Amino acid sequence: MSLFSKKRIFMDYAGGKDNPSAIYAEGVRSRRELEGARTSIARILHVGSKDIIFTSGGTEADNLAILGTFEMAKEKINKPHIIISSVEHPAISETAKEVERRGGEVTVVQADEEGLISPQEILNEVKDNTILISVGLVNGETGTIQPVSKIGRLIREYRKDLPAGRQEKTFPYLHTDASQAANLLDLSVESLRVDLMTLDSSKVSGSHGSGCLVTRPNVILYPIIFGGGQERGLRSGTENVSAIVAFAKALILADKNKEKESERLNVLRKYFIEEIKKKIPNVVINGSQEHNLPNIVSISIPNVLAEFMALKLDQKGIMVSVGSACNSRKNLPDKETIRFSFGKFTTKSEIVRALKAL
Repeated sequence: MSLFSKKRIFMDYAGGKDNPSAIYAEGVRSRRELEGARTSIARILHVGSKDIIFTSGGTEADNLAILGTFEMAKEKINKPHIIISSVEHPAISETAKEVERRGGEVTVVQADEEGLISPQEILNEVKDNTILISVGLVNGETGTIQPVSKIGRLIREYRKDLPAGRQEKTFPYLHTDASQAANLLDLSVESLRVDLMTLDSSKVSGSHGSGCLVTRPNVILYPIIFGGGQERGLRSGTENVSAIVAFAKALILADKNKEKESERLNVLRKYFIEEIKKKIPNVVINGSQEHNLPNIVSISIPNVLAEFMALKLDQKGIMVSVGSACNSRKNLPDKETIRFSFGKFTTKSEIVRALKAL
């Protein structure tokens, strides 16, 4: 730029800075950054750029997947029916309640003792008016990995066997919230055999306030947020470009390192579990031990309040979360749990310190 160039004057305060819808140079640059991030994420997920809908995070993406499908289907099907599992995140379970409030029907398939969902039990609940199945790829409390691709295979076979010419032959859609899995598992939409997938930037060490819903070309949704028609008209509102760019960078880094990081965290998790069993013999390790992410350990200790223990650990400088692990199949009360989750900065010395504190 010339030393004598005049300073550019911003007179679009009503529109806001970094607005990718603006036609002046700065807006065009923001649009280029936005679409570059979209392309990068699409490449990792093995989908087209147009299949990425940016949202404010995982919760909004889950709402769009469920309510967007429901509102679209209401025009074609009487009392649309959705299926969820008993171990879904509140962003799914609470939105399912809203479906019921709006006149839809919801079936909840129960998990087994390890927190796993049976693909066959999901299929058994599919009816003529079933429009959507939503099963999270990983349970955020226990780290249990669900057999989503197997569910997807059964659903595709079911759709293929529907009578020719049937209007609803694309139903039911299969949705998965894969937010907790993005750091460590393959997120190829085709491999998972899903029609919709939710991701959250904060779960891959990206910025809060950004996420996306991935849709396959066969999916038709109605918007649940209305306004200027951004994101293919499915999510109105000026995109948070800086957060979206950070999301894409974090996901690229996670995808590049996931195999090596998974091996490292698996060693730490195995050590943590072995040592905790030695020190606290009556500890209960929640979730599946065979089908589990390597960075989450959920424990329960009989006759010990999880929240009390979490506060005591906090005093010793150890930050953990509390939750519950559902045992609804046997009609047992939910167990109070403490969740230890590890990340890219977790070291063995920190594991040792946490065990000592515990």
